[in-house]
Amino acid sequence: MRASEVEHRMSGAGNLTMEDGAATFPNAIASAPKFIVARQSTPITPFRLLVWFWRAVTHIRKVREVLAFIAKVPILSAMTQSNPRFGFKFLTDDYLARGFTVSECAACFLHHYKRLNELLPPQFLRPILEEEITLHIIPDRVHRFALTMGLSRPYDNEGELTLRLRVEGEIVYVLSFTIVPGWVAASAAGETLLITRLQGIRGCFPQIGIATRAMHDVAPVRLLLAALQGVADAFGIPAIAAVPAERQTSYKNDSPLAFYEAYDNFFSELGLSKSPAGFFYADVPIPDKPLASIKRGHRLRARKKRAFRLQIQQACTRFLVDSQPSGPVVN
Repeated sequence: MRASEVEHRMSGAGNLTMEDGAATFPNAIASAPKFIVARQSTPITPFRLLVWFWRAVTHIRKVREVLAFIAKVPILSAMTQSNPRFGFKFLTDDYLARGFTVSECAACFLHHYKRLNELLPPQFLRPILEEEITLHIIPDRVHRFALTMGLSRPYDNEGELTLRLRVEGEIVYVLSFTIVPGWVAASAAGETLLITRLQGIRGCFPQIGIATRAMHDVAPVRLLLAALQGVADAFGIPAIAAVPAERQTSYKNDSPLAFYEAYDNFFSELGLSKSPAGFFYADVPIPDKPLASIKRGHRLRARKKRAFRLQIQQACTRFLVDSQPSGPVVN
């Protein structure tokens, strides 16, 4: 799987003010790295433009609905000025997952940004979309670990938001997701967080090892999944769904095993069930395996890892709840 060189080269999050390991608002925003709105990473050919134009013409009502909503939200209007593609990317190839129709893509795009606009005040939403916020800083005497959240870059068709684990300011692992209506992911819930990308950054294996050892042997991907559950709790979203390997936008037929290991096998090991539509699914919180199924000598270690993940989840929830005008929204 490809790694994002743009993400790999992003600067660190700087020195953040901490209270019990959590970055304080607005310090978490003020000290976050500055970004340029993502540009299209795939070469735009005349044929590709023609395909997008045809999709726009044949789904003109959806296009108008999306553009009308964007025009009502100042931060989204500003984003279209710096990146005109923003309001039309749901028309592009394999938006979020392979196999979605244009109508499903438009529904996901609209649902995501309507919910963010409802949940977060403008002074908080703007830095998430234009820059990056720090959800939580993990205390450590030697190294600097931070969990951040911001607009996906540079592959913004692979999920609208990205959680990032930073080690000494460098991004080492990412998890991208979008708030989507439940029916799109074949979920019984009214809405769900759809995981569309899980990836370690190429060249960061030493930092990943450092982070894993420092955090009670909790792998970065499990750490980001705990942070995502914190986001779900804060936003009142009851379920998480995940795109399987073959529907990944970056899936390649020449390396299927790597994709299955990173996605299908991982979600299966977590205990997520697979729907008839092919998406992996779990209610929040994702239940852990019974301790009785773990070897007796490993149970103490398992308890410590679970307690640490819960601590991360709750810290991310607290930070986001504090940002909301009137507390969490419950569906």
